[in-house]
Amino acid sequence: MLQFIEPLRELAQIGLDWDRIPVAIVPLIIFALRTTDIALSTLRMLMVLRSRRTAAWVLAFFQSVIYLIGIAGVINNLNNPLNLLAFAAGFASGNVAGIMLENRLAPGHSHLRIISTGHGAAILERLHEAEIGATDMTAGGRDGTVDQIYCFIPRRKARATIELILSIDPSAFISAAPVRRLDGGWQA
Repeated sequence: MLQFIEPLRELAQIGLDWDRIPVAIVPLIIFALRTTDIALSTLRMLMVLRSRRTAAWVLAFFQSVIYLIGIAGVINNLNNPLNLLAFAAGFASGNVAGIMLENRLAPGHSHLRIISTGHGAAILERLHEAEIGATDMTAGGRDGTVDQIYCFIPRRKARATIELILSIDPSAFISAAPVRRLDGGWQA
C-alpha cells in the first residue's frame, strides 16, 4: 500500500508547502479551498446551462486549480482525520455558498406568467409604468375569463416584480421560469 501512497505524497506538494503550515491551520485551509472549489462548480454549471462558454471555461480552470491544491493537502496529511472532515464539510458548505452566490449575482432572465381574474389591465399598466415589457392575452379559466400576462425580466428584478403584481392582485397566479436565450422585444 505504501508504494502507491508515496508517489501521491510527492504530487501533493502542488501549490503549497503543506509541511510548513501549522497542523491546526491545515484543516481550515482545506475547508476554505473545498468550499471555494464547489461554489465555483455551482456557478460553472449555471454558465454551462446558459451556454456561456467563456465564463464556464474560466470557472472550470480556477475550480480545477483550487481542487488540486485542496486534495494535495488532504493526501499530504492523511494521518489527520480533521483534514478529511474539513474536505467533506467544505464540499457541503460549497454547495450552499454557490447557491447563495448565484442568487446574489442572479444572472440571466426570468419569464413570468401571470394569470389574474379582473386585474389584468391594472397589472399590465403598472408593469409598463415600471418599464417592464409585458403582453396581455385573454384566456378561459375554470371560473371564466382570465387575463394572461407574459413578461421577461432580468432575474435580479424578479422578486420586486412579483411583489408589484401581488400588490395589485394578491390572488394572482404567477409562475417563473429561467430563460436560456432572449432575442428581440421592445428593449432589445
